[in-house]
Amino acid sequence: MKLGYNMRVKRLGYAAVVLVLAAAGCSTAVHGRPVAGPVPASAPEIVRWMNNFCGIANYMSASGGVQLGELPTDPAAAKKAIGDALERLVDVLDVALHDLDELTPAPVTAADTAVDVIVEPLTKARDKFVSAKSAVDGAAELTGDVFATVMQNLTEAVSVMNEAVEKMSAVSLPEAFTTAARQADNCRRP
Repeated sequence: MKLGYNMRVKRLGYAAVVLVLAAAGCSTAVHGRPVAGPVPASAPEIVRWMNNFCGIANYMSASGGVQLGELPTDPAAAKKAIGDALERLVDVLDVALHDLDELTPAPVTAADTAVDVIVEPLTKARDKFVSAKSAVDGAAELTGDVFATVMQNLTEAVSVMNEAVEKMSAVSLPEAFTTAARQADNCRRP
């Protein structure tokens, strides 16, 4: 019996791509380019904080991509491939959330808001990916109902990630942090 899961798998791949774009968007609020000439020195703890903050965004951008590619035609192998992809997404978010937690309290309390704005939706997204993985792992076989559950969780996770990007672009870090970003290696773009 053909389950028609190839179409749904393409949507899953699309959702994963959107997740990567959303994760990459988190870094846009704090990026900076080296300026010509000397940059005013920032307090070392603020430079270290910004370096770590940008490092988390870079990690998510580099690690957040999950490519399913062409799934095997065997439903058991396809189920495993989807489960593995979801596990990777959960692992990436676990690392990012742990590292974000390590950033608080920030050297200046106002920067804690930037962390809070990211942590809440990333936690919700992670929970949705966990639910999707549980649906795949708990199913005896890959059926249309399993795909519907997975797709619902992925859609909700991506929606929450998009909210995080929108919220992050509305948050401003204090001036000392934007200056420190110019001195932090992880915040520099080639």
